[in-house]
Amino acid sequence: MKALARRKEGIRTREVERRLNIWLLPLLVVALGVVYILTGFRGWLVFFLGLAGMWLIAVIWILTVERNLSLERKVHLAWATVGESVPEQVKLVNRGWLPAVWVEITDVSVSLESPLRLVSDVPQHSYRNRNLNHLFKRRGLYTLGPTRLRYSDPFGIYTTSRLDKHTSTVLITPPVLSLTHLKVPSGGWAGDAQQRRGFIARNISAAGLRNYVPGDSLKRIHWRATAHHDQLIVRQLEAATSQDWWIFVDLDRTEQAGMGEQSTVELSIVLAASLALRGLREYRKVGLVLAGPNYVSLEPSADPTHRWRLLRALAVSQAGSHSLADLLIHSHYSQGATAILVTASTNPAWVATTDRLRKGSTTLAILVDPTDFGRPCDQRPVLSALAQSRIPHVRMPGSLLEEAYASSGESKRRQITSGEQGKRYIQSGRQSWQSMD
Repeated sequence: MKALARRKEGIRTREVERRLNIWLLPLLVVALGVVYILTGFRGWLVFFLGLAGMWLIAVIWILTVERNLSLERKVHLAWATVGESVPEQVKLVNRGWLPAVWVEITDVSVSLESPLRLVSDVPQHSYRNRNLNHLFKRRGLYTLGPTRLRYSDPFGIYTTSRLDKHTSTVLITPPVLSLTHLKVPSGGWAGDAQQRRGFIARNISAAGLRNYVPGDSLKRIHWRATAHHDQLIVRQLEAATSQDWWIFVDLDRTEQAGMGEQSTVELSIVLAASLALRGLREYRKVGLVLAGPNYVSLEPSADPTHRWRLLRALAVSQAGSHSLADLLIHSHYSQGATAILVTASTNPAWVATTDRLRKGSTTLAILVDPTDFGRPCDQRPVLSALAQSRIPHVRMPGSLLEEAYASSGESKRRQITSGEQGKRYIQSGRQSWQSMD
């Protein structure tokens, strides 16, 4: 029953198209048979039996190969970083008693810029293995498959094209920078004057002692110090800092510059991924908010799979139509957390929105310079607004993007060339496999 179920599943996932290449062959066989019957000449019988026998052999051959030939593709990594190789094993199995003399394998995935295309032969009751290392130059979610198999009989009378719909997905995450030199302020409030009503008591810690001021709570009186100094002494409190980071990525297409790998969008994604991984390494909870083109809001979490969710959201992100001010207005990040804003915007309106909504949370603005990507602009209004609002900020040059791509997977990258163009995958294995460009 299980074998029957697997067979039915295989039939559903494959589309078979059989084509007769020599369409005159049936007419010739019929014509030779009629001529022999009318004339009785044995020569026509020889021709008739020869063509009919060749036709019968071709039918049996193609049906046998079609029934017993199968393809298996196994991807050994679910995700990788730009520049790293993704190993894949391609196994072509022939379980029949006739050899597959010519088999063409073509990856028809729409996400691959250079689809896989190989040619092989497989003896009877045998198989062929092929090990590939795919190299991806850009982040994103890639699909390996579906795969189309084309094979023919030895006479070339029939050609069968079969589509195997099985697919595997590989997530290519953006390259990252260390950013160890970047100082990210901790969230929360410091000092007695900035205490907030209703703030959870467990987030309050003693910062020292001071003289009693009318209006202070009696619960804060330090009785031992009061007895020692012979006057009322109270504990001076400060809010404990929050370990949570909220990363806001501005992907508003009206504020972006450059194209493809050399763009402010790409640098913003790289910076966001670098900060997210750094925060997780420092045992922080990291949240992410972006909109490009879909709105994404990931709450800070200590779940081990949270890293995967963060990288996946950043890997597939593209420019959208929502501004940074929109992200801040529609988000609800926790008080006391650190908000990190990654933006290439030269419009100071988002600074006013940030100042109005931060509610005591610490904010750090990371400014991507659009001038490094061919868009002359003036960032002085934004810098002036940030200084006026006392929001710390850091400017990031476009050269960081080249540094990220140059360092990502450099020790693992292997290059080969074919003609004038480099391939996106590396081939190794048995010499009977041939590559077709």
